Amino acid sequence: MSIHVVGNEVHKIRWREGGRNRSLIVHGSRELAKKILRKKLSARDENRHLDVKKEVNFRMSALIDRYVEQYGKKKKSYSREKHVLEGIRQELGNLFVREVDGPAIEGWYQKLTVEHGLAEGTAVRHFNVMHHMMGKAATLWSKETGIDRNPADQVEVKRPNDQRDRYLSAEEIRRLKQCLDQKMHRKGVRAINQTFYRLRLIVLIALTTGMRIAEIFGLERADVRYREELMAVRSKLKGGKVRYVPLTPGLAAELRRYPAVIGEERIFPRKPGARAERQRVEGSFETVLKMAGIEDFRFHDLRHTFASWYMMNGGDLYELAKILGHANIKMTERYAKLAKQHIARTGNTAREMWKLMEAENGEQPTGTL
Repeated sequence: MSIHVVGNEVHKIRWREGGRNRSLIVHGSRELAKKILRKKLSARDENRHLDVKKEVNFRMSALIDRYVEQYGKKKKSYSREKHVLEGIRQELGNLFVREVDGPAIEGWYQKLTVEHGLAEGTAVRHFNVMHHMMGKAATLWSKETGIDRNPADQVEVKRPNDQRDRYLSAEEIRRLKQCLDQKMHRKGVRAINQTFYRLRLIVLIALTTGMRIAEIFGLERADVRYREELMAVRSKLKGGKVRYVPLTPGLAAELRRYPAVIGEERIFPRKPGARAERQRVEGSFETVLKMAGIEDFRFHDLRHTFASWYMMNGGDLYELAKILGHANIKMTERYAKLAKQHIARTGNTAREMWKLMEAENGEQPTGTL
């Protein structure tokens, strides 16, 4: 076993397993490389004592089919996870489940970012599907698969820090809106550019309600409550519960003007033949961001922008949690530090209470609570 320096904060670890030399590239410090190497050696030594039934020839493709039928189709996120499972099938489907050990899953996981170019967060979501499936293979279906421990537990997964603080300033919001208005019309003519007209409304909804992009795609005409100045969010994501978000008069006017598609309940129905609506939106969004001179910004940061400005304008943390659809208030507390104006108003209330306590001769202070 050995650790070699490949580049700046890049190491290559080597060890012997199953009669073969194995290696892995580790991005990080030497201490991280040592930690991963120890895990590999521990897993190797542990596997020597596993009672693996080599006569069991249950293939990964069969495991995927069983997982889809018994678990996959029942998950609310199945529409997103279906292509993840198909990717696993293409990569490992012909192998026996007992052959898919830690190093095999490690290789599959590394390819997600290196060869397929997936973002770290997306790769982690792919890994979570693999981990859940192999967990079932090692417990409920261990007799058929020939394994009794989840091999995905041997893989060191780098989970990105998603606690971004990026939100748009007032000037950036103004520039973004100007560019959206400009891109709505085709260059040199007054004709509407349908792609950017659609994007414009999607961005305005995200910016003024804090809705996720999948929730926006799920909006139906009946969800817009014009009289109540609310919109119902019925997305299956994050628990599937109905919640309500604010509907400003300006956004209501935009929604009324936006043409409906005959026979479609959804405001933004999937275009015929389109396979990746989210990627198309984010691609067009990047064009507008460059035009507006806005850097280091993602579509999901529109949600952060709404939440940040809500708190900076004296919003209530618990109400914000309801609007955003957070299952745990801890997810919302990241915005608490922005509530300076809200804290100042609380201070004003406290001062009035102090005046009440110090009032002499029954005189009432001039302020009111």
